[in-house]
Amino acid sequence: MTNQSLIINNTVNQAFIYSQLQRSKDFSTPLCVVKFELKFDPKEGFKYQKIFGFIYSYLNFTPIIYEGGNSYLLFIHESKIHTVVSTLKNMFTSIKIKFGVTIDTVAVTDYGEDDGVNSLMERAHKFLIKSKISKNSDIYYGTRYFEYSHNGDFENINKIFLQEPKINVYGFYKEMPLLNKVEIIESSKGYIKTKSQKEYLPFMKKQEYVYLEHSMIPDILRADIMHIDYTSGIIDMGNFKFLDNSPVHRKNIRVTPHRSLQATLEYESEIYIEGLIADISKNSILFTTQLNKIEEIQVKGLHTKTFELKFHIEDLDNQMRNLETKAMIYKVFGNQIVLNIYPSLEAQNIIMEYITMCQNLLLLEIKGTVH
Repeated sequence: MTNQSLIINNTVNQAFIYSQLQRSKDFSTPLCVVKFELKFDPKEGFKYQKIFGFIYSYLNFTPIIYEGGNSYLLFIHESKIHTVVSTLKNMFTSIKIKFGVTIDTVAVTDYGEDDGVNSLMERAHKFLIKSKISKNSDIYYGTRYFEYSHNGDFENINKIFLQEPKINVYGFYKEMPLLNKVEIIESSKGYIKTKSQKEYLPFMKKQEYVYLEHSMIPDILRADIMHIDYTSGIIDMGNFKFLDNSPVHRKNIRVTPHRSLQATLEYESEIYIEGLIADISKNSILFTTQLNKIEEIQVKGLHTKTFELKFHIEDLDNQMRNLETKAMIYKVFGNQIVLNIYPSLEAQNIIMEYITMCQNLLLLEIKGTVH
């Protein structure tokens, strides 16, 4: 490659990088930078073409930027760092199985509000170097506050807790994560004391362990509940463990409606089905109706069509709101249909408010069952 070609390539790459950061700023969405090394063998060019094609398709056609040497860059939007790391682990495992090629020098970091292009790229490069020498993980990742290699060091966690003492605590009831926002009032020797709202204490009594989410830590932590002081609202936690995956970040938090929700499913006025919503999330609904109506859909070949789903839902002011959304059939079993739904942003917010309300009602239910 000539000097002019190198200058042009570098200019195009820099323009692309700046545009990725600008996109994240403009839309206020998360952005992760991935830097990895892959030694290209010209004798097997066709195989490496297939590998890069696999990466494109696996990451929803995210562009691959060639930096030079054996180094490549990815800019992954709208995914938080723990999700990106989990996705990459699965992708690299698939590449090893499918093509017999191991990619084991990988760095991941996220774009923060205080980052510029230089600070972000320097951190990605620093993590790539650490990935080469790390014995604990092929993927070395972290933020400007926290690095994965220090996960076993409570003192590092303690520094984070001292900087920002507010954390989200998740426990599960009826397979639903319930959120408790607490404040750390003491942190030392592998234990923390947190101050909780008292209405959550009966729920916490049912939990042996909980999941912790901190704004400055890229992973979810698991912690054991050691002691609860019901008078002061103090909860002691210890035995911290870091998790690559946790049920906290399931894409769909599903709730069973606290009272019957009637719904109708329509398709170009040809078919009109009434039923009940058995459970609901922001992206899907379980719809219960008569078996013969479901059979009618299948006989008419409408199971691949787009329907109009209409239903009413209660908002936080106890007012009934009528919602309409596009819906497609994902799965049918018995007299129930799983529908993927595509609500407007306003409708999605109303649904999420309803889910929060149902979670709060579960807290009251727990309080009534614990003495």
